[in-house]
Amino acid sequence: MFAAPWAVSAVAVLAIAGCAADRLATEAEVREIPGPHIHGLAVDPLRPEVVWVAAHGGLLRIRNGRWERVGNHTYDHMGFLVHPRQPRVLLTSGHPGPQDRRPNPLGVEVSRDAGLSWQPLALTGEADFHAAAQSWSDPGVLYGWNVARRTGLYRSRDGGRTWAYLGERGLSGVFSLTVHPRNPNTVFAATREGLVVSRDGGERWQRLDGPLGRIPVTALAFHPREPYRVYAYAASSELGLVRSTDGGSTWNSLGLFLGGQDAVGQLALDPADPKTLYLSTFSADLYRSADGGKTLQRLVEKGRVLAP
Repeated sequence: MFAAPWAVSAVAVLAIAGCAADRLATEAEVREIPGPHIHGLAVDPLRPEVVWVAAHGGLLRIRNGRWERVGNHTYDHMGFLVHPRQPRVLLTSGHPGPQDRRPNPLGVEVSRDAGLSWQPLALTGEADFHAAAQSWSDPGVLYGWNVARRTGLYRSRDGGRTWAYLGERGLSGVFSLTVHPRNPNTVFAATREGLVVSRDGGERWQRLDGPLGRIPVTALAFHPREPYRVYAYAASSELGLVRSTDGGSTWNSLGLFLGGQDAVGQLALDPADPKTLYLSTFSADLYRSADGGKTLQRLVEKGRVLAP
């Protein structure tokens, strides 16, 4: 059987368009984080050689060690997510940049071309999710913590197209949200008052027992394929960056404490390698570890990309 000429042409056009899009995304190599704050960090679940860095003034990616600016927008990316199943699909919230003609706040926007272009999805002009999380086991389930207008927790069960407002529910000072990799109804909030959990989709919350339930926790991440492996950052000189190998029942300090003026804001684990993680700080430092957090390689210092 032979393909019709038009079918061959269509395939060729798509291939050329894909290559052109990739070229557009990789034309601008960068040496500084725009903004320079880092508000989102993710290892691409389908292309682990790609690390996404969502910044105050645009979207970056690290691909095979090369830093690239993605697209021409200047969004202040907040609540940034990479879809765990669909390649090239990203979600973001936050604010438009000076040259971006969008309502403020953005609400929820979606990119289906790996960050080159963005389209409104929901809550335009209503929501600024400073924290957001997507279920690994059921990507249709998302949570967002809104700091604009109607403050509080939102939940979506249809991939972000519609959202239910759940209110504050006793939550405050939320730094990050994390969904348990195997249960879309179990969601954690890292807050100024400690680590809290909801086991009914954000309806009710309770403080966790143990050391992370009593002090500020700024970041939390489960490994998606090995959920008993968990990392967090607790603002205490005795803890700092901590790791659990039993799903959070016990924690061990890894020896990184950033003092009273800085903390880890984002944690990103490599789905393909449970020992590889990335972490960024509020002062725009970025580190990589290849041994489960025991040693760290600094990639960015105060927004400046360091030479490899």
